Amino acid sequence: MIYSVPSSWYYGLYKDRAEERKSGRSFTLSNNFYRAVLLVHGYAGYPGEMVSIANYLYSAGFDCYVPRLPGMGTSGEDFSKSGLSDWLGLVDNALSDLRLNYQKVYAVGHSMGTCLLALSDNGRIDKAVMAAPPLRMKHPVQKTLLRNLRKEKKILDIPWQSDPSYHLHYDGAPCDDEYYGAEYWCHLYPAQMLDLYDAMAKAAPLFKRENYLNIWGAKDALCSYAPKVLENFTNQVRVPNATHYMVYDRDESAERALLSESLKFLDEHVQMWPDGSAN
Repeated sequence: MIYSVPSSWYYGLYKDRAEERKSGRSFTLSNNFYRAVLLVHGYAGYPGEMVSIANYLYSAGFDCYVPRLPGMGTSGEDFSKSGLSDWLGLVDNALSDLRLNYQKVYAVGHSMGTCLLALSDNGRIDKAVMAAPPLRMKHPVQKTLLRNLRKEKKILDIPWQSDPSYHLHYDGAPCDDEYYGAEYWCHLYPAQMLDLYDAMAKAAPLFKRENYLNIWGAKDALCSYAPKVLENFTNQVRVPNATHYMVYDRDESAERALLSESLKFLDEHVQMWPDGSAN
């Protein structure tokens, strides 16, 4: 594993001032395969969340690139100074670069990462797995409130508590999660939350693409997958025990389902053993 991605992907974007945490480091798994997967983490997330699925796809013959979105994986101050244009810019730069260097370009997004991929695609992604796409929040914060808070330049404190039942795979777990909790998840960032809602609204109609697999959990406490939402999906898989955080879920069978369904969709020629491993 190389803890970097091409530096050119970050040209013209917000430059973080704080040091990356171990789990916040971008990373690459490459053996000069002819096909690559771009894996994009979610809102206030970090590359370490994608370790499990990146390792799994790499073992199946995909070069995997997991960049850190600007403003994330470092500090709350960096997060407050980044925004949607930076996040989209990173994904757009990455897709352009990978398209030039690989015969096939695939993608895996988690949560907001799915929206960034859908908005940046422009025909450059051969196939994509969209894990827990956030088309509709179950308990959204009112946009009027967020706009007023943004004008007043206020960041609100909100409750957050760590949950050790999730299976974190990154180097540094679980210490970094406590740090992120204090920097990001204990606070409401109005401008960044509005950017998230903007990305969700613009991406919603795009998930019907036939080259997208939308996979979501029946136990997702953050996002709704009511019939109206499911109309936005052409290809979909419901994982009974999965939560919103299926890329490192508390139920290992839910995480394994994400891995196996992703590989089956991205590589239609692969043969799967009954335990979900690739042959």
